[in-house]
Amino acid sequence: MALTFVRAQGSDFNTGTYLFFMTDGATEIRCGVSEAAMDDAEHARNVRANQRDAQFERLKDRITQCAVDKYLAGNLEAGPSRILIRSIDLTPRH
Repeated sequence: MALTFVRAQGSDFNTGTYLFFMTDGATEIRCGVSEAAMDDAEHARNVRANQRDAQFERLKDRITQCAVDKYLAGNLEAGPSRILIRSIDLTPRH
């Protein structure tokens, strides 16, 4: 079954990660994208905390597709965010 986006939780200031949830059927999966990855994807600097929700929304399709790809490949994390999107995942390589 494919992953489906459920909801965004917002920034975790302790880890510098924007948290969101996806589901695989009845199983909810905690996901995160590093704020640095979002900044790199937009070539942005000095993004304020109150701008992270809008930044996530702009990048949501790319972020969730990365999460699906990592999930299908079995690239899960051991920590609290089972799928973690990093800059290398989100920014296309040339």
